[in-house]
Amino acid sequence: MNSQLKKLILAGLLGGIAWGIVWAVLAPYLRMLGYSGSEYGLMGSTAVLSGALFTFLGGTLSDKYGSRRILSAGLVLQSIALLLISTGRAYYVAGGFFINGAANGLSFVAQEALLARTGRDEELHYTFSYVTAASTLGGGLGSLLGWAPVIARDVFGIGLVEAYRYTIMAASILPLATIPLILSISERMAHGKGGGYGLLEAARRFTRRFYIVAATNVLIGFGAAMSIHNIDYYFAAKYNVTSASLGSVLGLQQLAMAALMTQMPRLADRVGGVLKVYLALSYSSVPLLIAMTLTNNFPLAAALYLVRSILMNVANPLFNAFVMRLVPLELRGTASAFLSLSWTIPAGAGRAVGGWLLDKDLELPLRATAGFYTVALTVLALVFKDEISRGEDMSMGMTGEGLRDVLFE
Repeated sequence: MNSQLKKLILAGLLGGIAWGIVWAVLAPYLRMLGYSGSEYGLMGSTAVLSGALFTFLGGTLSDKYGSRRILSAGLVLQSIALLLISTGRAYYVAGGFFINGAANGLSFVAQEALLARTGRDEELHYTFSYVTAASTLGGGLGSLLGWAPVIARDVFGIGLVEAYRYTIMAASILPLATIPLILSISERMAHGKGGGYGLLEAARRFTRRFYIVAATNVLIGFGAAMSIHNIDYYFAAKYNVTSASLGSVLGLQQLAMAALMTQMPRLADRVGGVLKVYLALSYSSVPLLIAMTLTNNFPLAAALYLVRSILMNVANPLFNAFVMRLVPLELRGTASAFLSLSWTIPAGAGRAVGGWLLDKDLELPLRATAGFYTVALTVLALVFKDEISRGEDMSMGMTGEGLRDVLFE
C-alpha cells in the first residue's frame, strides 16, 4: 500500500469519526430542544439543496484547479457548520444545516474526483473500497461515541442537552485536522492541469447509459431521503431512544460495513462484475425495509435496519469506481458532480416529504422507499442485463476503451 493511499485512508477515517458522532447525537439533541419531525426534515432538505448547488461548483472547480483545495475548503465550512448547530438556537441551527449541506457538496464531489485521480485506473475499485471502508469504520467509531454524552450525564451530572452540545463542538475539530493530510496528496491531472469544463459542455460528452444511471440516482436519492436520512428521528420518535442506543445501532452498522467493503473488490473480480454484486445485495435489502414497519420491538427493528443498510450500501464504492473509470480524467470532477446532483436534488425534496410523513404515520416513509428502490434497481438490471450476464462490467482484463463501451456506447 503506497503512501498516497495511506493518507487517503487516514483522512477518510478522521472524516468518518466526525460524521458518526454527529449522526448519533444530532437527532436526540434537537428533539430534546423541541424540534418537530417536520422541522428536522425541512432543515435537512435545505442542507441537501444547498449541497446540490455547491456540488456543481465543487465539480467544475475540482476539474479546473484540482480537488485538494476544494476538499479543504469544504472541510473548513463543515467545522463552521457544526459550531453553529451546537448552539441549539433556531436561526443558527438552520444556518448550520445550510452551510453543512454546502460543505458536504464541495467535499463529496472533490473527494470522489481526488480518489479517481490517485493511483492507476485498473485499481480504482480497490482505492474507492478501501478509503470508503476507512470512512465507514470512522463513522462506526464516531457513532459508538454517542455513549459519551450519556456517560457524562451519569458520571459528572452534566445535563444531557449540554453534553450533546459539547460533543458536537468537539466533533467540529476533526475536519480541520484532516486538511494537512489532504493537501499533501499528489493528484493526477490531464496534461498537468484540469479541464475546467462547464456542466453543459461536459454533458454533451456523456451518453445514453450514463444518463440512465443518473435517472436511477433520482429515484434512489428521493427514496433514501424520505426514510433513511430521517431514520435517527424515526427511532427517537418511535422508541424514545437516546444517543447511546442510537449510536450503538449506527456504530455496529458502520463497523460491519467497513469490514465487508474491503472484501468487495475481490468478490467482484471473482464473480465477474460489480453490477452483479451491487444488484444482488441491493435487491436483498428491500424486503427488510418493509419488515421494519411490521414490528414494535426496538432490538428487532435495529437488527433489520443493520442488515438492510449493509446490503444496500456495502457495494456502493465498487459502483462509484466503475462509473469513474468510464470518464476521462479531465471530466471526473464534473461527472461526479452531475451524478451527485441527480441524487441530491430529489433527495432535498424527499427529506422534507419524509419529515412531513413522519408526523402523519411513522411507517409510511419506509414503505415508500422500498417502492422507489425496487423500480430503480430493476431499471439498472434491465439496461445492463447483457453486460451482467457476460460478467464483463468489471473484468480486470478489459482495456479502458472496452470498459467505456459498456456504459458509453
